[in-house]
Amino acid sequence: MSLKPVHFTFKPVVLTAVLIIACFAAMAEKPFQDTIPVTDSLKYPIHDRYGDRFTNPGRSSLDLRTPINITDSIIYDPTTRQYFIIEKIGTKYYRKPTYLTFDEFMAIQARKQEREYFQKRSNILNNLNRKLVRPKMNAYNNLFNRIFGAGPDGTPKVEIRPQGDVNIIAGYQGQNIKNPALPERARKNGGFDFDMNANLSVIANIGDKLKLPINYNTLANFNFENQLKLDYAGTNDEILKRLEAGNISFASKGTLIPGAQQLFGIKTQLQFGKLFVTAAIANQQSSRQSLGLQGGATNTYFEFKANDYEENRHFLLAQFFRENFKNAMKDLPRVNSLVQILRLEVWVTNRNGSTTETRDVVGLMDLGERNPFNPSIQSQTNLAFPFNDANNLYRNIINDPSSRNSSQVTTKLASLGLRAVQDFEKTFARKLLAYNDYQFNPQIGYLS
Repeated sequence: MSLKPVHFTFKPVVLTAVLIIACFAAMAEKPFQDTIPVTDSLKYPIHDRYGDRFTNPGRSSLDLRTPINITDSIIYDPTTRQYFIIEKIGTKYYRKPTYLTFDEFMAIQARKQEREYFQKRSNILNNLNRKLVRPKMNAYNNLFNRIFGAGPDGTPKVEIRPQGDVNIIAGYQGQNIKNPALPERARKNGGFDFDMNANLSVIANIGDKLKLPINYNTLANFNFENQLKLDYAGTNDEILKRLEAGNISFASKGTLIPGAQQLFGIKTQLQFGKLFVTAAIANQQSSRQSLGLQGGATNTYFEFKANDYEENRHFLLAQFFRENFKNAMKDLPRVNSLVQILRLEVWVTNRNGSTTETRDVVGLMDLGERNPFNPSIQSQTNLAFPFNDANNLYRNIINDPSSRNSSQVTTKLASLGLRAVQDFEKTFARKLLAYNDYQFNPQIGYLS
């Protein structure tokens, strides 16, 4: 018996598949003991981007920041109208440069700005719709007692006792006149009548330090009858001895400067060792007046300033303007005047302590007048235009150099027969600014 050899022919693809199957079968029967599976140990893996930073801006908040030695830049080529995105580490390229066309770059920028705009709107809406978080306030006995004091039994005490009444009157008041001569709409008229009066009194005590005496009446004759006050009194070992707010009084221990009553403001009393400080910031709501009786008559002294009579003071500049005022104003809006004032300076007594545009001045009564004013004459005729040489007063003053001396001018004017206050006045004056402090009419000749 003879055996014939048998030949097996396998194609390469079939042989490869057989070998792979055999390998997996062997691994299933006996796995490799020293093989460790490779996995990412991070809970949130870090993924590298595949494009440039401009077109792939996605980045997780857990990723590390880009090192400072990596620089990126965008360069525009006006010839090709392309934007080249370059990333380098020092002088070497970190990634392969990429480019964008002009339209692609503008489209990315538009999407970026649109995303930022809606993000801002969303943040604003979230802030507006967010509820305010109010912290809880806990009041403890020790803190309350230190600030406001405790009651007689040592526990915090808040006592508020309101008293009073509120009267409200509401109704309709109308009338119907049956008069045929009147139109139909004019026969009936009326309106809603409403009135309210309140009289409120509150006595509030918070602890034994803070008191709130309040008294308010809408029918009170005087404003100081309505009392609104906060009174805080400290203990002997506290710096703040007393704090008053509302209707307060400021008493003075001396008789030279009397204290002011009926003040509305804030008053505090402090103690620093042996130093006591009392300060008040308030608005005075009353004034003190004295009345003297002598021989059955009442003598009352009043002091008024010339600029306290009215809000807008008007002065005629000369006798010429006084006598021709009615004639100049009779044909309004046309002014009948033959003069035109080109330049004017106004000086007033320096009462506010200004240091600019100030000097000693002497005001003369009849300077530049042809006929010195006589109160007994109601009307003067043949009045000429005012000028310095209308009388000899101006020349007599300027011819003597002592008239320019502040300490000798009063003696000089008295030697000319002039009386102080009636004929002249020497004072320290300041110059007024035109169109801010005064106005004048150049044709009629009056100053406001």
